[in-house]
Amino acid sequence: MSKIEFGQDTLFGKKVISSIGYNQQEIIRDILYLHADSHDIDCDPTYSIGNFYKDGITAPVHKFDKFPQVPGVVEATSDKLPFQDQSIRVIMFDPPFVITGDTYGEAKDGSSIIAKRFTGFHDFKEIKTMYGDSLKEFARVLIGGGIVIFKCQDCVACSLNHFTHVWVMYEAVKHGFYPKDLFILLARARLTDGRVQQHARKFHSYFWVFKKDICRVNYTQEMML
Repeated sequence: MSKIEFGQDTLFGKKVISSIGYNQQEIIRDILYLHADSHDIDCDPTYSIGNFYKDGITAPVHKFDKFPQVPGVVEATSDKLPFQDQSIRVIMFDPPFVITGDTYGEAKDGSSIIAKRFTGFHDFKEIKTMYGDSLKEFARVLIGGGIVIFKCQDCVACSLNHFTHVWVMYEAVKHGFYPKDLFILLARARLTDGRVQQHARKFHSYFWVFKKDICRVNYTQEMML
């Protein structure tokens, strides 16, 4: 089946952009079409090896990573970007999400597979510090109306379910963002580390779209009704 471009006619009319999908490139293209006038990403502070940038998605001019792995990526962290205030339009952010503890590197073969592959944080407090400091920095460097595409995933640590995407939304609002949209990336398969299962295995992650703008929904008031 050929790729359906934005606005292209199908048997059922124009293409409808859905909030769920199995292809992250398609989700990113849809986000850029709906929410970024330029249809391009300016900056990726967690570039890694650039897996996002294929199938018609142009790599950003500004590529950063804490530990650069490919040519053209500059060493920097997402909470300290080398930009002037209000100078960037669109940021892609895909930080680590796994809580690893201190000894995952010593785990036997077949254990802590996800942590060994992606690295991660010691605890949820460390996640909140990194994500919060990054959102604060994004609010500084983005122009008014600029957006952050924030990929995140909920996680389990010490038998506790951390609904990270909920905390991320409230933190974004605190730093001056309007949660404008939310997309869900589905997975057909997931890695498993062999431990006894205590929670539903997560077969999805999230792409938040945060706009630097006045938040148009009073989430605190809504949750108290």
